[in-house]
Amino acid sequence: MFIQLFLPVVVWLQLLPAVPSSWNCGISAVDMVTGSVLISTNAETAFRPASTVKAVTTLTALNTLGPSHVYHTMIQVDTLRNRIFLVGSGAPLLSIEDVTRAAMETAAALPVGATWSLYLDPTALTGESHLPGWDAADWNRTYCPPVEPLCIGDNILEIVVSSVGGIVRTFTYPPLPDLRMHEQITAANTRTSLVVTGGNWETGEPEMTITGTIRNGGIEVLYKPFAGAPGELVRVLQEELEEWGVNCTYSGVQQADTGLYTTAVMYSDPLWIILGSMNKWSRNIVAEQVLRTVANSVTGESGSTRAGCDISGALLDSLVPGAQGWQLADGSGLSRLNLLTPEQLVAVFTAGAGSLEFGPEFLASFPVNGTDGTLSGRMEELPAGAFRGKTGSLNDTCTIAGILTTQSGRKVALAIFLQFPRGQIWRARAWQDEYIQALYYTM
Repeated sequence: MFIQLFLPVVVWLQLLPAVPSSWNCGISAVDMVTGSVLISTNAETAFRPASTVKAVTTLTALNTLGPSHVYHTMIQVDTLRNRIFLVGSGAPLLSIEDVTRAAMETAAALPVGATWSLYLDPTALTGESHLPGWDAADWNRTYCPPVEPLCIGDNILEIVVSSVGGIVRTFTYPPLPDLRMHEQITAANTRTSLVVTGGNWETGEPEMTITGTIRNGGIEVLYKPFAGAPGELVRVLQEELEEWGVNCTYSGVQQADTGLYTTAVMYSDPLWIILGSMNKWSRNIVAEQVLRTVANSVTGESGSTRAGCDISGALLDSLVPGAQGWQLADGSGLSRLNLLTPEQLVAVFTAGAGSLEFGPEFLASFPVNGTDGTLSGRMEELPAGAFRGKTGSLNDTCTIAGILTTQSGRKVALAIFLQFPRGQIWRARAWQDEYIQALYYTM
């Protein structure tokens, strides 16, 4: 147990764990009531922030769109020219079930017997599916799904391989009409060893190759990102419409005219709930969709990552004028080109938590120590809720930022950035936890 309550600064600083000599460290801690700077160690130096960038995206989105913002993904109809449009809004986490319901409502609104041309309108958002600074080696991992103007969930395919009954079978979800699955799987009495590669990123087509062995009588569940979500979504819509008796042919990408008749709307959850899913589980694709939505809302043009970063950057400039050496390359923190200072992240949490408009929603979006999300197994020795914030990690980077309520009741905005030789992530997280626990008892 640490000595508690307001020790002289020089004393409690001596109680904090020392930083290993091979690590680079930046720390900023500020009393949220008085504004006093409590700790400043390389606080103005720019480090790779990893997923703590999502805190910046969260503040930008709440400040721009508001916590109650709801995405409207629409089906619109041109009855004069027999055209149906699936109009994207940039909504993250659309589901096949949403499309099924919307197809039913659209079929009910259309006359019987006509033939329709079906179009996809993805113009709300624009940009690459994989952003600058994203390691190509990560593209086949679940935390790096492609960013698309329309998504199916997280753009992640669940693959279930079974050898029950002596026959190797493969099942996938969500249903992708154009999925090409190449399988070279054998059942054996050895352990299961399966490898799945995804893509095709160059063509934007959903294609998977799965090879290896599965234990006799076994079931293996795998998850992989897939390409081509917008096209698959409109193809699912086509199939569902045809199930309801609407004769339609997919005719490609085209922007919908203004003033068309809306037959169905797929409503998202309010933004503050989406942000909670994004931050608690560090869902990178959601962060990128949200940032591009901000750009679309502010500029009135197709929302791009670059424009979204400019908007977030202007917000950071207003919070910490004159900060040097920083830059934003995406909204999720997955890019290694991102650079932020600990002082900037402290300012983000101070501004977000202190907002009269959306302070509670901002705080509620982040995981709680020992309770949920990426903090569910961290700082479990502290009372639940003592720390609420965002974590981040790359293979040589470990960051954490948020709000600490100390044992004495002091509220401290805190950011800890660590960079170190590869292979020391778990050691770095343990060091951060020990450091925050020390602050809890001594401040």
